[in-house]
Amino acid sequence: RELLARLTDLDLSNDAFSYLDAKRAQVAGIPSLLLRIGFVGELGYELHFPSPYGEYLWDTVLERGADLGARPFGLEPQRILRLEKLHIIVGQDTDSESNALEANMPWIVKFDKEDFVGKRSLEHVRDRGFREQLVGFEMASDAVPAEGGQVVIDGRPAGRVTSARWSGQTGRAIGMAWVPPELAEEGAELAIRLDGRLERAFVRLRPFFDPEGVRLRS
Repeated sequence: RELLARLTDLDLSNDAFSYLDAKRAQVAGIPSLLLRIGFVGELGYELHFPSPYGEYLWDTVLERGADLGARPFGLEPQRILRLEKLHIIVGQDTDSESNALEANMPWIVKFDKEDFVGKRSLEHVRDRGFREQLVGFEMASDAVPAEGGQVVIDGRPAGRVTSARWSGQTGRAIGMAWVPPELAEEGAELAIRLDGRLERAFVRLRPFFDPEGVRLRS
């Protein structure tokens, strides 16, 4: 917020520009659409603007934020940070058979709406009961399971790991996995196959970092 305030006259206070809001303003003289969202669990903004200004705005942000310690970071840190928040990557943590209810995102579905694309299908999922659910997990050991690794029950594959990384924030290997509904309970024990052996893990239903989302909304 402090850095962006150096580049725009827009009121960036929490009251004027709250989480999940969108505004149009000049940023370093460039007409931009600003979105207050955050994939990595921190107070942040997305800037959308004409692509020819990309290099100029990139350089300007780094220059004006140098004394604040602003610097670029790559895709791997982003993947770890989003995993600590249990933010999914569509196409990695989900596939063509996934739905918002079983993917642990019921808040995004508004059944009180008269109609929306997919409403009947989601009503069917709700009424028939879940066949699998997407959950977070943390490993009992330091082992990091392979993405696509098997969740095993009684020696048989019963689920799959979609994402897994070592988290410096938690000091543990964490991840997300699709599991049978009976295992989608806080603290439920999982067995994950790794290099021919079974490693213990425990289900976590809340984000590992800032579970209340205070930093996102600060």
